[in-house]
Amino acid sequence: MPSLTASKIPPSDLEKAIISTLLYYDLLDCPLTALEIFKYLSYQKNNVSFFRLRENLKQSVFLNAACESDQGLYFLKDRGKLVNQREKKLKISQIKWKRLKAAARPLAFIPFLRLADVSGSLTFHNANEQSDFDLLIITQNNRLWTARILIMAVLGIMGKRRHGSHTKNRFCLNCYLTENNLEIKKENKIRDMHSSQEYGRLTLLLEKKTGLHAEFLENNNWLKKFLNNYPWPNCQTAKRISVSRLAQKISRLAEKILSGYWGDQIEKKLGDWQTKRIKAKTKNEPTDQIFCSNSCLMFHPQSKSYSLMEKYDKRMQEIHNF
Repeated sequence: MPSLTASKIPPSDLEKAIISTLLYYDLLDCPLTALEIFKYLSYQKNNVSFFRLRENLKQSVFLNAACESDQGLYFLKDRGKLVNQREKKLKISQIKWKRLKAAARPLAFIPFLRLADVSGSLTFHNANEQSDFDLLIITQNNRLWTARILIMAVLGIMGKRRHGSHTKNRFCLNCYLTENNLEIKKENKIRDMHSSQEYGRLTLLLEKKTGLHAEFLENNNWLKKFLNNYPWPNCQTAKRISVSRLAQKISRLAEKILSGYWGDQIEKKLGDWQTKRIKAKTKNEPTDQIFCSNSCLMFHPQSKSYSLMEKYDKRMQEIHNF
């Protein structure tokens, strides 16, 4: 990878932000369009328009020394091979989105599930053939464990639950929250470039409680400290699954049956059992990658975030030391 300090002119804050964004996605082998750079741009104190960003990409001596462009995609010097890879990944991602929506439809029948958002490589069309489907789940208060066991059971029966080396087109449910605990707190997840980009790209898949996705975005305004354009005004219908009347009736009936005293007892038993299993399976994992409570479950074993951020921080240090 070439030096980011090739120019003798000190970079502006905007130029640094553009480079930091390109650098992060370069580590994910993903070149970006100008609009994507604007969308994922690191936080800026002053308002930055898309026009100003595009002019910087065209005219900046610093950026021209550190970056290249081809077919409308921007990338770091000597990384032109990513352009063809991006085209292939885009096609793969489009196919996977269709498969994801088809496979996720049964989730609408599950009681106490309120929202499912997509995270991971699909949210920026960077999936490969072996990529899984990452979801963030929000459940009813005091029913996280009941909802989780039902989700896992349904996906297991469908053969769509990720486990071991079986990842392709399977669901990885690595984040659960409840309606009264929508903020991803810093004690639950490290707040850095990686986590902010991950959560900033969340894409609505299934919303059983109207307005919950927007409420989630409002409760995570900490992302504005990392992302210049959070929340991005995505079209929330393009990837969304509709909830049928049959799904509504079945899930409501099941919720009625599993409510009250006996529902509380079942929730407690399931919570105790699942908590023990999770702790036993993750005892050798970094503690800041696992958080387990009755209102929040963060489950990121074998996360690549450490090595990714180590590389990112090392390269960014070159810029700050310019």
